[in-house]
Amino acid sequence: MAKITPLARPCVGQITPYEAGKPISEVQREFGLTDVIKLASNENPLGPSPKAIEAVRNALDTIHLYPDGGGYYLKHKLSERFGVTADQIVLGNGSAEIVELVTESFINEGDEAIIGRQAFFKYKIAVQIMNGTVVWAEMPGLRQDPSAIVSKLSARTKVIFIANPNNPTGALMGQSATAWLMERIPENVVVVFDEAYYDYRGDSDYPDTMKYLNEGRNVIIMRTFSKSYGLAGFRIGYAFTQPDIAQAMNTVREAFNVNSLAQAAAIGALDDDEFLEMGIRINNAGKKLFYAECDRLGLEYVPSAANFLLIKVPIPGRELFRKLLPCGVVVRPVDGYGLPDYIRVSIGLEWQNRRFFNELEQILRQIGHN
Repeated sequence: MAKITPLARPCVGQITPYEAGKPISEVQREFGLTDVIKLASNENPLGPSPKAIEAVRNALDTIHLYPDGGGYYLKHKLSERFGVTADQIVLGNGSAEIVELVTESFINEGDEAIIGRQAFFKYKIAVQIMNGTVVWAEMPGLRQDPSAIVSKLSARTKVIFIANPNNPTGALMGQSATAWLMERIPENVVVVFDEAYYDYRGDSDYPDTMKYLNEGRNVIIMRTFSKSYGLAGFRIGYAFTQPDIAQAMNTVREAFNVNSLAQAAAIGALDDDEFLEMGIRINNAGKKLFYAECDRLGLEYVPSAANFLLIKVPIPGRELFRKLLPCGVVVRPVDGYGLPDYIRVSIGLEWQNRRFFNELEQILRQIGHN
């Protein structure tokens, strides 16, 4: 990797770049394979919503025109579905861009952002870009801990990032824990609930964060079309918040940040409840298989409220990741999160899940794991 030029801002040299999941095409080239499954990036194993594909085809004739920078029709659709007003919505080039809009809007040099120790890596990068200070909240049991978050509050706290369920651990912070936390957060602190896996929640204990929005609290609720609707390649996410917060974020937002085909795909996807429900059913069945296979193999895991599982393995996770690649299976090492003995594995279709566990079992036998 090339060195960063000394002309760059000092904070840039302190940033560890985000490590994306290894692409299928790269594994095919590297190992001469044709049959590769990727269970590394929590993508939808069903592919994209059929209604989204149809909407994209219908929009192709207009790609010579700039997109609607305000996202009028998509915001109208989201307003109808979730009971918010258009001026409460922020659209992003994936929810990852929305994270950057948050820090660009609210973090000055030296301001603090509280982040869970094993929470999504992008939060840290976005704070560092703005010369903010990352304040780590420990996560006992690899779960977001409200008391740990509260203990880190200071006069310089501007933003709190809470991935719920958390990525990469999959653990959920439930209703009572969330309520306890919100009772103790000052009004001048913005709380970001990253609900990228919202549609997979399936848990009666999932907190109703929209309640805090309706109460007028300074919250930002982020969601995405990348996971449950299968639109990761289009990079489109959205957030609900207070109108004045949305105005600040839209002020720093890049013009035309969400392209026209992505907007069309998202509008089509919101009409595809059948596809959404099918994906949730497949994920629930796959999760049961994951739990059963991990139990059978004697592997610890974190119960997940998302579409992936964090699994503790008997050799370094990155070593296991490398051993699986020649088998045509791509998973995610998470040593960058301080979890060197774990891998994160996306839940796929049944045959993909079984193939992963078959290959995993062979490797475990080779290393003498009983």
